[in-house]
Amino acid sequence: MIEGIIQLGQAALKERGLLDNIIKELEPEVKGKVRYVFKLNFDTQDLKIDIDVNEEMSSDTAYKYCFVGSADGANSPQWYASSSSLGYFLNQTIYNLNSIDLGEFLNSKMKYILENFYIDLQDEDLKRFRYAIDLKKLGLYIDVKAKYQEHIKEGKKGSKFSDALTKEIEEYIKNKYDMKLKDFGIFVLCIDGIPLTDYDEYKKAVIESKKPKTSSKSKGENSVCHLCGGSENVSDDLTKTKIKFYTTNLSNFASELNKNKYKRNLQLCENCLNSLLAGETYLMNNLNTRLAKFNVYILPHFIYGDVINIKDLDFVKDKIKNSFDTLKNLESIDDLREDIDMSLSLENSNHYFLLNFIFYTKNQASTKVQRFIKDVNPSIFKRLAGAIKTSSGELNNFIPDIKFNLNTIYSMVPIRESKGEATEYRNILNIYDAILSTRHLDRQKLINDFCRAAQIIFRRQGDSSFKEYNISFYQRVETYINKTLIFTKVLEKIGCLKEGEGMDVRELSLKDDLKKYIETMKYDEQRTALFLLGYLIGEIGNAQRKRLGDKKPILNKINFNGIDKQKLMRLSTDVFNKLNQEKANDKPLRVYNEGVYYEFKRLIDKNLSNWSLNKNENLYYILSGYSYASVKPFLKEDDVNEQ
Repeated sequence: MIEGIIQLGQAALKERGLLDNIIKELEPEVKGKVRYVFKLNFDTQDLKIDIDVNEEMSSDTAYKYCFVGSADGANSPQWYASSSSLGYFLNQTIYNLNSIDLGEFLNSKMKYILENFYIDLQDEDLKRFRYAIDLKKLGLYIDVKAKYQEHIKEGKKGSKFSDALTKEIEEYIKNKYDMKLKDFGIFVLCIDGIPLTDYDEYKKAVIESKKPKTSSKSKGENSVCHLCGGSENVSDDLTKTKIKFYTTNLSNFASELNKNKYKRNLQLCENCLNSLLAGETYLMNNLNTRLAKFNVYILPHFIYGDVINIKDLDFVKDKIKNSFDTLKNLESIDDLREDIDMSLSLENSNHYFLLNFIFYTKNQASTKVQRFIKDVNPSIFKRLAGAIKTSSGELNNFIPDIKFNLNTIYSMVPIRESKGEATEYRNILNIYDAILSTRHLDRQKLINDFCRAAQIIFRRQGDSSFKEYNISFYQRVETYINKTLIFTKVLEKIGCLKEGEGMDVRELSLKDDLKKYIETMKYDEQRTALFLLGYLIGEIGNAQRKRLGDKKPILNKINFNGIDKQKLMRLSTDVFNKLNQEKANDKPLRVYNEGVYYEFKRLIDKNLSNWSLNKNENLYYILSGYSYASVKPFLKEDDVNEQ
């Protein structure tokens, strides 16, 4: 993983310097709305604070104002002059800048601003939060000291006083400019109208802050870079990295259980560490995406060849993102472009690469890897696109208008959520892993999950305990089951599931559409029997829907906890009786359904003694027949409308 990130950094550093390669790009627009630059200007001539909100953001804004994010490490003093948060500027940035060597001119300016534009709250416990911006210099008639005392009396932390100051400034800009803080994508400190980020001394300080501490050599021990083998300027200080996949402060993870011996775990020379920093930024700026509810880094790993140049790297990056975004946002099979083509190498180049997918969550300064899927052949994008197109095409006549893409897979198996984020994610990530790596999946395990989801959908409206799952509250059981049928077809096409052999449908006394469907799904005799029983339940449900207004009491006959052989026979008797009782159907249809029931009974009697399917498989294939019958009336309505 680290080697792949360093490769990105090496390509980027060949083109531009370290500072440009640690700039974190910002989105100039959010939901189609342009964001602005918030400039907090200290006017040292007139001793006042100005706010400039007129500049619109662009793709170059982050580079213009040297935006490198927040200071490295959890709870580190924040001193960068461009930030994504206004709060830092209000009670710690200027104080912390006084500890940074910016040259004689800027050092004197920082000291002057702290003494004349900030109020000493005279609370020793606050440390770097001790000085708060003087709101009177902004034209607000607010006593900051008195406000701080009020803040403390309310039982709030002194270090959080910036929140109260932020609210005052937000109210100020709302009244004066009719804007909110969320309208701004970056906040910049200025001195006498000049952004502090314009000064070379400031830029040098930023670069210096990214340099690691050099390892101290133990007696008889040489420090060696674990990547390139070099021995100059080697360091085990990785606190400057932004993507922290590992701990560097717990004894039980250190060599010999000694926190001072982390360098035996991983140490890098200055060149490799700079490449790592640049590579992290490139990864976060260009190959950071979302899949359903998950954050994902897509990291190309070049297997052989010289260091790739930035032009070729950008070309690879665009191919990866375009293909991945297409597959996860498909609305219909018509959206599948023919140019989804990820190959293992670049044309006219000896660079050969594989893909790593890193599913992760961020927690303050750390990065928790939820799943690392390595060495994925880039051709999986084209293979998966072809599988979706073929599967959707095969089932289009039976299951119309079902949208299926990579995001859809997230809602195929039930997982628990909290505040819109997945908490039980191992199962779904295992499925994504299998799809991307074309590993085999257990069909029985999938069917168990499908049945559990169907149970949640059927019972959900009356049971609030099911609302913590990812399964949509509004869909019908038949809609969900039809999605699973497309899903299993896709898995079969890419090799994650073994295709069934199917039965000879010519021996079935059924209409052509039913025989065609059974043949397409490759159902054997046992699955066909269950499908036909489910089909009859669906036909009864259709008749009940017409008579009762979208209600289908027949569904109450289905045990969503699973149907064993005993329950299966009882259900078949109930269905036969319901077919006789149901008078809403016309006579020809009743006669035909009796023929379907006859085929069901023939097949089940033939196979009952050597029945191989478990209770969830029985339920699932019954639901597949029910779902097929449930969409038939709507298909007919569409045909009539078209005519």
